Amino acid sequence: MTVDDFKKLEDRLKVQMIFDAKKISEKIDHESNYQLFQIGNFFVEAKTSLEGKFKRSIKTYTLRELPVDYAGEVLGMPIVKFANDIAGCTDSSINFKKKEKST
Repeated sequence: MTVDDFKKLEDRLKVQMIFDAKKISEKIDHESNYQLFQIGNFFVEAKTSLEGKFKRSIKTYTLRELPVDYAGEVLGMPIVKFANDIAGCTDSSINFKKKEKST
């Protein structure tokens, strides 16, 4: 099954597939519970409201589209997050230039 095939399914079939899928991650913030599942070669995020503002939303991702928050868990490696965008860094002591090989 492809991600496009999954998107075409009725909601009850999507829920059944998610129920049978491998859970990769679960996170909770102040308003929602997020669960990431793997179905074949794509991923499904089920988001449920903690306060009853909405019942459930389902998003699909291919590996290339996967948000950074999930990438480390999916790939099995830590992902470093910076508080500030590197492009906005004003520290002149940091040199991002590639060092040339000396011969």
